[in-house]
Amino acid sequence: MAAAIAALLVSGIGIGIGAGPAAADDGPGIGRLSTRADRLMREASNAVAAHEKARDAVRKGERRLADVTRRQATEQRRLDALRATLGRQARSEYQGASGLGTMLPLLTSSSPQRALDATVRAGRGDRAARQLTDRVTESRDRVADRRAESARLVKGLKAQERRRSAARDDIEAKLAKAEAEVRRARARVLAAGPMPTGGGGNCARGDVGGHERAGKGRTWVKPVSPATLSAGFGSGGRLWAHTHTGQDFAVPTGTPVRAVGAGTVVFTGCGDGFGNQVVLRHADGYYTQYAHLSRIGVKVGSRLAAGETLGLSGATGNVSGPHLHFEVRITPQFGSGIDPLPWLRARGLNL
Repeated sequence: MAAAIAALLVSGIGIGIGAGPAAADDGPGIGRLSTRADRLMREASNAVAAHEKARDAVRKGERRLADVTRRQATEQRRLDALRATLGRQARSEYQGASGLGTMLPLLTSSSPQRALDATVRAGRGDRAARQLTDRVTESRDRVADRRAESARLVKGLKAQERRRSAARDDIEAKLAKAEAEVRRARARVLAAGPMPTGGGGNCARGDVGGHERAGKGRTWVKPVSPATLSAGFGSGGRLWAHTHTGQDFAVPTGTPVRAVGAGTVVFTGCGDGFGNQVVLRHADGYYTQYAHLSRIGVKVGSRLAAGETLGLSGATGNVSGPHLHFEVRITPQFGSGIDPLPWLRARGLNL
């Protein structure tokens, strides 16, 4: 992680970016100066895990709630039908017994259920009425159980959402503190002497093919096609600070890079280990980053549809060859990434 902080010191801090892939040289005194930032980054990583755990619990609870709601609706329809049958039977008995039938209390009591129970249990109802009463009672109880379960699930979902929101706030706060710590460290290093040079991009911007869309009509698409996987999330190696923070796709320079889903551009930039890069915010609260681009074709504030071209792949920043570095993040900041492949698979993209 210290090497990641080194890369950040070399290039400065961009909004929503933070440390990129490691620079080749830690620089003078950087390891000592970045200790607190390193700790904060690790704590943020733990908060990311807590966020995803709460998110998974919410999704599980939502599925359970939907199932309970469906079963409650089915049981309610059954109860309505049983009560309608009970009503017809009561009217028939009333008419056939000059108004003194065994079902009369059901029509006059403020609590037909209790009246029916009392009538039947006293032996004044026939077998059919007794069976029908039992079925109504059982169905009514099941509806009540479903409602109670739904209420418990809703309460649990609200608690999990509060945990998820708190985890996100914790991530943002820790990463903001880490960036502030690095700024202070960078100022001290600059005062001590010249900074080492890093591998930044050239911020090439311009036309990238008219923003043509791939997979028109789809909600989610692959960032590049063909999507040949190379280094994965969590990999180790000399080019990365601690472990690899995204998924690499092996594509030649100039390959169109697409927005995986509809989103808004919240950051474009260059100059650090990620080179030319774009960060999008999606409606579900996640962010995606597209790095090492040879050309950027969008600007902050641009609203993109799924499959719309946002840039061209390249080899800017700290790389050993052309490829797309793709990240999924909880916040726009570096250090809040999660494994992109399960995230993409959950959206119907098998890579």
